[in-house]
Amino acid sequence: MSSLFSLAIKDMRKRWGLMLVLTALFAVVFAAFLVLFTHYKSATQIYGTLSESWLVVGSSDGLSEIHGSRLTPEIREMLIESGYADPVPEIHQIVGTTIANGTLVKGIRLEDYEKYNSFSLHSGRKLAVEDADRLAMIGETLARTHEINTGDDILLRGRKFRVVGIFKTGSIQDNEAWISLEDAQRLLNYGDDVSLYLIPDGGPLKVGDLISEDVLVSQKGESGGIYNSSVSGFFKFFGVVGGIVGVASAITLGNMLWRLAFLRRREFGILKSIGFGIKGLALYFFTQAGLIVVIGSLAGIGIAVVIITTLLRTFTAFGGFSIATTVDVPVLLQMTLLVMVFFGISSLIPLHSVYKSSITDLLGRN
Repeated sequence: MSSLFSLAIKDMRKRWGLMLVLTALFAVVFAAFLVLFTHYKSATQIYGTLSESWLVVGSSDGLSEIHGSRLTPEIREMLIESGYADPVPEIHQIVGTTIANGTLVKGIRLEDYEKYNSFSLHSGRKLAVEDADRLAMIGETLARTHEINTGDDILLRGRKFRVVGIFKTGSIQDNEAWISLEDAQRLLNYGDDVSLYLIPDGGPLKVGDLISEDVLVSQKGESGGIYNSSVSGFFKFFGVVGGIVGVASAITLGNMLWRLAFLRRREFGILKSIGFGIKGLALYFFTQAGLIVVIGSLAGIGIAVVIITTLLRTFTAFGGFSIATTVDVPVLLQMTLLVMVFFGISSLIPLHSVYKSSITDLLGRN
């Protein structure tokens, strides 16, 4: 067995240029899969976050938590009459010249916004009731994308707001700038109007109920689900394309290893004639394929990390929102399975060909 292992290593050294090309091919494909899977997983987590404790009363298009709507104080009175003592007002709007370069602004009541917003403080401090005007908290993704730190100014609709804190929620809200409700009403010239009202779940109103002709009750966080469906469809398409490319690459790798084996067909004929069977041949091909796959995987991880920490760090998509891409355990398990598929295909193709060939064919006696 050790002789076959040595022969496999010797062949790889002799044709190091070809082995380098095969390793680079696998590294690029593996990096592409890793970036695709991590970005898809991060995107679906961010856009698919729902809150089971709160309902949203907003525009019937379902986008009141992103693009905003405009509700008059009469809607609040209707909610109070329905049994809700204190409907929570919020303003949501995208400010900017286009959706792609706009900033999500959220106007909140400073006295109790922490009761219905779950977040952790990344740096700085929280907004407080006694704060002056023109102060803001911004999401970690927005801060990273625009390279803003605590104490810097952020420009919202041409007006400067001082950033006092950076928060993280793990949802689409990490793209938002939070300011006081009063500041948001003045910024957008809303007067006493708001974008939506939050009401606790479990009351008389249910998801899907119409308050008026164009005012609907929905689940808090459901607006992100609209983008989530687009994200899923987008990545599923590229997943299919990537799968085809991956299988093609595995077959190419197997074919090249088979070609190397063909150049050694006489040696394999001799080895088979003296009693080496499937186990010995498998060791030869598993050694070559294994080294290529392992080295290619490590190189692919390095390429993926560079892409994720540089290009994807400020990448925006699906409404101009950025995504914090991270690699977790499920993604690593998927990658391990992918490596095994590549290893299996690239090893079994030449192994099957050599094992099924007769000794006379391998020795070139026919």
